[in-house]
Formats: sequence, C-alpha cells, structure tokens
Amino acid sequence: MKSKLEVLDSLRAFAALSVCLFHFVNTTTGFIQNTFILDVFSYGKFGVQTFFVISGFIIPWAMFKVAYTPKHVFRFLLKRLLRLEPPYFLSILLALILLYLREHVLGKTNTHITISANQILLHFGYLIPFFKNYAWLNQVYWTLAIEFQFYVLMAFLFLPLVMKKKWLRVCIYILIMLGSLYFTNIIIFYWLPSFLFGILVFLYLSKEIGAIEYYTSSLVLLIFCCLKLPWFSLVFTLIPIVMILFMTDKKIKLLDFIGKFSYSIYLIHPIIGASFINVFLPYFQTPLLKCILIGLGLLVTFIGAGLSYMLVEKPSKKLSASITYP
Repeated sequence: MKSKLEVLDSLRAFAALSVCLFHFVNTTTGFIQNTFILDVFSYGKFGVQTFFVISGFIIPWAMFKVAYTPKHVFRFLLKRLLRLEPPYFLSILLALILLYLREHVLGKTNTHITISANQILLHFGYLIPFFKNYAWLNQVYWTLAIEFQFYVLMAFLFLPLVMKKKWLRVCIYILIMLGSLYFTNIIIFYWLPSFLFGILVFLYLSKEIGAIEYYTSSLVLLIFCCLKLPWFSLVFTLIPIVMILFMTDKKIKLLDFIGKFSYSIYLIHPIIGASFINVFLPYFQTPLLKCILIGLGLLVTFIGAGLSYMLVEKPSKKLSASITYP
C-alpha cells in the first residue's frame, strides 16, 4: 500500500465544505426559505459520514505502517491528541469570545446564553453528551467526541482485525452491526458501521483480507446501512470508498488545497462563517445578495481557518509527528 494517498485531502475538503454549506444555508433562521434549496443543502450534513469513513481507513492504516502493538497504546493516543486538540482548544476559545460579544455587544437584541465553568470543563473530555442540561459550545463538536471514542476503541481493536483469523474478523463485523442497533448516537457503537466501511478498505488494500471477503462484507454492511440510515447518507459513504479504491492518486487542485486546512474549516465555520452571515443577513435579502453573503461567509471562514492552520494546526501536526514509535 502506498505511503501517501493523494485523494484524501480532496475528500476531507469535500466533507468539510458539505457540512459548511449545510450550516450556512439551513441553520441561518429564515434566511433561505425556498424548500427545494433547503432540501438540497440539507444533505450536506451527511458530510460527517465521509469523515467517519476516512477515519475508519486512515487510523488503522497509520497503525499498520508503524507495526502497532498494545505497548504503543499511550503513544498512539498521545499523537492523536497532540494532532487534534490544539485547534479544538482554539475553537473553544473563539466560541467563548463570540458568546461574550453576543451578550455584551448585541445585548437585549440577542438571545441570552448562560455558560458555566462545568460546561466548559466537560468539553475537554468530550463529556457533554453524558451530562444532562449541558450543551456543546459548537454544534460540530459531537463528531469530535465520536472520533475520540473511535481512537480509543481502535487502540484495542486493531490487532484482532489483523490477526489473520477470519472467524474473529467476521465476529467483529457482526458485533459492530448488531451493536449499532442498541446504542444511542452519542456513543461510537451507533456510528461504527460507517467507520467499518473505511476499516474494510484498509484491510483490503493492505492485503489483510482478500477480494471475496472484502466485497461480501461490504455488500452485507451496505444492505444493513440501507435499512438503518437515511438512503442519501450512503452517497457520502460510498464516495470516499470509491475514490480511495480506484482513484488513489486523484488530486482535485482546489479541493486538495482546501483539504490541507479542512480540519480548521470544520471547527470554526459555525463560529466565524455562520456568525458573519447571521450578522449581515438583514442587509442581503435578494436571491443574488444571499448567494454573495454565503460566498463571503465561506471566504471569512477560509481566512480564519488559514490563520488557525498556520498558527496552531500546522505546529500541532509537527509536534505529533515528532513522537515516533520504537
């Protein structure tokens, strides 16, 4: 398997932009009223499942490259945390600044939001869903909680998946599908079938499983997901699978560029981009002006994300990469 898959950054950009446009069009109250447009852009929320498939592939692939063993568990988790937490912490700070400005600049013209110290602290362990009466400061953070749970699970699940024991792998596949039926969507087990698509691609490309096992398992999983999930979400699931399998070296220049800082885009677009649109939407009321405002919201998001990438995300990537396996 190749050491670098060129298509991944383009896929990350596609997923991030899909979620961006969903929030800009569908969650700005009363801004867009055309039901057809709302319906079309509502599908963008399924971009998170593209992220889940990518993680399902890239995490075990990275573990495979370093010959991961259980003695590496703390090093593995530390590398993931150093890579992802600094931009996350920055976005929390930005969210708190935004809420302060909403409260003290807009005052009575804006909805009062109470933030407690406990609520802020619970963000640092991704624990918000497990405590009643607390909400995320940023609506996309729930996916980071799911991703973190996946990293912890993979630290212990990786070896059973690559142990050359087909019966054990099949049991894991079955347990993942059955388990997703009995857990709520705040727990990784509910979302594991989406991650499993990516895991299966990894196992196939790394030659840990053959074509028969890969295509049979993927077909069964696809049928299961057709019965469990909204049908259009499967489009966002299949796109990364097809691209990774058959267009590994495909680079879509603009998407490839955006993909480099797509994590920062994903984190701050509801804080910077959506807030920008909400502030100026009273002045952009014609269809053309609304399109321009959404475009400006994307531009503001890209600028903010670019700064976040250069100042925080890029250094955190280097720090994570500096920790090597023995």
